[in-house]
Amino acid sequence: MSMGRPVLTTQYIQSHTVGVAGTQDVIWGPLYDSLAYPSAGQSQLSFFTQPQGQGTSSAPGAGAVVKTIFDTNMITNNQLSLGNEFYAIGSETLFFPGVNNSTNTTAAFALEPGSSVVIATGVGEFWNDVYNVGNGGIKVLTVGTDRKYIQDGPLNLFPPATRLAGIAALATGDTATSGAQIQYAVWSGEPYTLVPIYIQSTQQFTLQITFAALIPTPSGTIARMIERLRGYLIRQAT
Repeated sequence: MSMGRPVLTTQYIQSHTVGVAGTQDVIWGPLYDSLAYPSAGQSQLSFFTQPQGQGTSSAPGAGAVVKTIFDTNMITNNQLSLGNEFYAIGSETLFFPGVNNSTNTTAAFALEPGSSVVIATGVGEFWNDVYNVGNGGIKVLTVGTDRKYIQDGPLNLFPPATRLAGIAALATGDTATSGAQIQYAVWSGEPYTLVPIYIQSTQQFTLQITFAALIPTPSGTIARMIERLRGYLIRQAT
């Protein structure tokens, strides 16, 4: 050890040589896919089914275009392309109220003094969107035809690995529009880990979120949901 860091041997360094024919390299490369969450709710959301060039983007401000790298890093549906494999170790769900492809800004966190019109209008509705949707849903990850590696819920069991951090202030007045409110909420807790799953090249997998009943967003706005399979991408070096 040197300054708290491991001493790297020549053999270890050479094992990470880039571009050696007939070898594989390994990178940290989570798989991700995003969908719009309708304001009226939806009974089932299917992720990783529409790769880049298909479906409709949910990226903020992107407009009604097909999915791009801003939506997903999948280039084939429900499988990794030839020569790529994936070692999955966790699952997370990111939920963003009031964010959709028709707006070029994120959801409003604040109700400004003297204003009664904001995205995700009303006191506490950002929290309500996050709370209500997070209290529902069952996530199912299937590899192959019938091997279920996740069958768990509700969605707030799958918190994001990162979140907005900071401090907010709240001032109240006599009317709903005389004060200023800042609000932000996110599912939090221990990251959802998996007993590692080694998904091989061209092996089919599906990830679906199913709700017992439609859960509308209390804000009445469209939201965005992103599914991330945390893990390592194994790929052919050449």
